[in-house]
Amino acid sequence: MLSVELTNIIFTVINLLILYYFLHRFLFKPVREVLEKRRGEIDSSYKDAEEAKRQAEELRKQYETSMNGVEAERREQLEKTKLEASREYDEIIGNARQKAERILSDAKLEAEKEAKAKQHEMQEQMALLVAQAAYKIAASKDSSENDSKLYDTFLKDAGKGD
Repeated sequence: MLSVELTNIIFTVINLLILYYFLHRFLFKPVREVLEKRRGEIDSSYKDAEEAKRQAEELRKQYETSMNGVEAERREQLEKTKLEASREYDEIIGNARQKAERILSDAKLEAEKEAKAKQHEMQEQMALLVAQAAYKIAASKDSSENDSKLYDTFLKDAGKGD
């Protein structure tokens, strides 16, 4: 049968206490330390991830700001280029108009010179024809038949001059 002895119970309790002490000292405490260390590493990883996320957000904001600046600069440069091109266009058009006006005025002057020269030439031919007619009239008899012939000759000669 089973007998319960006090010494047996005391030795069993002492053995259990010693076993608990050794388990606690050599098993539970190192395992807890490893778990705490691992928990610290996990927390550190979370903190590092949050820091990296915050830095990435800052970089994104900086990128957006710089892109907005670049876009504004691009628009400004485009407007500046458009204004410069417009100025150059106006200058070219102005120069072309001045040149066209100069060419037209030169052409008008040249036409006027030619017209005056033609008029002078016509006056000289007319004077020559009048002189010839006067000579023929003076050299011929004063007859109406002769006057009629001279008048016809004069008209014929005047018609050839054109």
